[in-house]
Amino acid sequence: MEMRRAFLILSACVFILCEVRMAAEELKPVDQRDFKDSINGCAPATILNLLKFGGEDFDVVYRSLVGGTDEVKMRYVVDRYFKNRPSLTYPGQQRWGPHGIDCRDLVLGLNELLAEQGRAGVNALFLDREGDESEADHLIRCHELISDSVQEGVPPILSLRTYVVKEREENGEVPVWEPGPHHYVLVTGVVGKLSAAGVELEIIDPWRGNRTVIYLHREPQGRSFRALKGTLEEGEWLDGRPFLQVLAPEVPSLKPKDLEWFERSIVVANFLMGRF
Repeated sequence: MEMRRAFLILSACVFILCEVRMAAEELKPVDQRDFKDSINGCAPATILNLLKFGGEDFDVVYRSLVGGTDEVKMRYVVDRYFKNRPSLTYPGQQRWGPHGIDCRDLVLGLNELLAEQGRAGVNALFLDREGDESEADHLIRCHELISDSVQEGVPPILSLRTYVVKEREENGEVPVWEPGPHHYVLVTGVVGKLSAAGVELEIIDPWRGNRTVIYLHREPQGRSFRALKGTLEEGEWLDGRPFLQVLAPEVPSLKPKDLEWFERSIVVANFLMGRF
């Protein structure tokens, strides 16, 4: 009898340890490098991170996806909701291409995925300044949008975009603003209170599935810059200080290559998807 009891206790402990290990593995952030089809895997990886860390409602959707691994699930999401569906941003093309996935197409695909599982979709908008909105009010509004979504249990997807100033021969060696790398991250928390300068955000960077922080802030020196709202084909270049900037030293995907010491570079908070 004692041996039987000891065996049952041991079996229960092993079962509990296995459950804990499985839960820990399930909560591991998705690494975009597991998507072998393309280096532009930050979008599907961030969708999966949202489903994993967005609470029970989203976890049901995550578990419904075809595939026993995140690699297979990412391929399923891309194939079903992006490769074979028409782009809103690029008419006549599919949502998935060499450029990866545009913000507006990402919202479409994500909301179609959620709708198929009977879940409410997310809202989305560009984070540029509105009309005569002051820089201080712009910061407050963006902070509220992000905070509201986090509090609703929907970690928002944040589009970050790098811009650089380059002197190129085709521009007559005149310094010109141009787009640099673009990247998606998942905001999982807001750290502390908003200051007059900015606020720290906890994120999951899909490159290596890295948990880190970024700093969302106003232009510190009052210097103007140019940034693109939309794409090069149909977007609008905005002047002044149209977007909030971001310090992201531990997000390597945003770092431009071959930047000279005298060439200016910034990262902006470009587009937000969440529930606000």
